Amino acid sequence: MDAGTPESWRAAVTTCRACPLLAQCEQLVEMLIGRGDAPRAMIWAGVAYDNTGNVVENLDRHRIMPTDHKRPMQIIRNGPREFHSAPAITAPRRHLVLGRALKPTGTAGV
Repeated sequence: MDAGTPESWRAAVTTCRACPLLAQCEQLVEMLIGRGDAPRAMIWAGVAYDNTGNVVENLDRHRIMPTDHKRPMQIIRNGPREFHSAPAITAPRRHLVLGRALKPTGTAGV
């Protein structure tokens, strides 16, 4: 349900309802919903579910939601980490106090 058109979703529902394993899928989805793990953004057992797990009654009115909540990239290191010999340059600390003039930090021209 993240992509496609109402026509393609209707075709998927029709194909799903003609599947010989439909009864098993219905039992599995009922168990998942009872457990609190409703299907999201898919067609399962001939029923369309939106991104929040609610049943989509009218496929013509369903709108695809943009998925900007992708998982962040995970970096997996398989070897030893490289250490750089040069220390990182630290930025000077500055504090802004409202109503008072700023004091020079001594970093002008650096």
